[in-house]
Parts: sequence; C-alpha cells; structure tokens
Amino acid sequence: MSDNDVKNFMGYLWYKDEGDGTVTIGLNEDALEDFEEILSVELPQENEKAQTDVILGTIETDDGPLDIYSPVAGVVLEVNQQAVEDPAVIMEDPYEEGWLLRIETTETLDEDEDEEEEDEDDEDEDAEEDEDDN
Repeated sequence: MSDNDVKNFMGYLWYKDEGDGTVTIGLNEDALEDFEEILSVELPQENEKAQTDVILGTIETDDGPLDIYSPVAGVVLEVNQQAVEDPAVIMEDPYEEGWLLRIETTETLDEDEDEEEEDEDDEDEDAEEDEDDN
C-alpha cells in the first residue's frame, strides 16, 4: 500500500478508499508512538451500521483506550479477526496485516474537498497581495 493512498483522520487513524465503495480503516504510526502495547481490540460485528462521528470500537492500550471512528457512513463489511485475536499485529504492520475494519460506504468520499478549500484560500491571499503591491 503506497502512502499516497492512505489518508489520516482523527489524528491517530488512517483510511484508504479501495475504489469499490469500500473503505479500510486502521491505526496510524502516530497512534502507535503513544503506547507500547495493545491489550485488547473491540470492533463491531459485520453488517453493523457505521456512522461518522460515532464510536465503532475501542482499542485498549497500556496508555488507555483509543476509540475507533469511521470517516464515512456505511455498513461494516469485514473485521480483521487476526487483529482482534493477536493485537500485536497492529503494532508490527498497521497498514497491511494490522488493518482494523472495512466499511462498505453509503456515501461518496470527497477527498479533494479539503484540498480545494486550501487552494481557494491561496488564491484569495494571492489577490490580496497583488492589491497591496499597487
């Protein structure tokens, strides 16, 4: 998985749009730096509804719990049972073997939205600078 495909959200999670209406979610490297051990992983059942801004599951670490959220609304398509049974795999390979769950999304991922807003802001600043120069 190339880094270009992976987007971070919530500061400690990553997601990847698989391109077929499916989004894969996992813990990113920033999260893994905050603790030394994952004690347990609680994830939703397959076919459960997922909503944005609603806790989907919890990862218990030696530094306390981490709540798992979804960047999209949809249905839980698949849960990584290997990560649930052996949480060390998340620490060892968070982007490949250690993914947490896959969601079949009921909405389109608009990944360019943030970038477009930033571009518009840059144009406004450029226009202001031009006015200042006159």
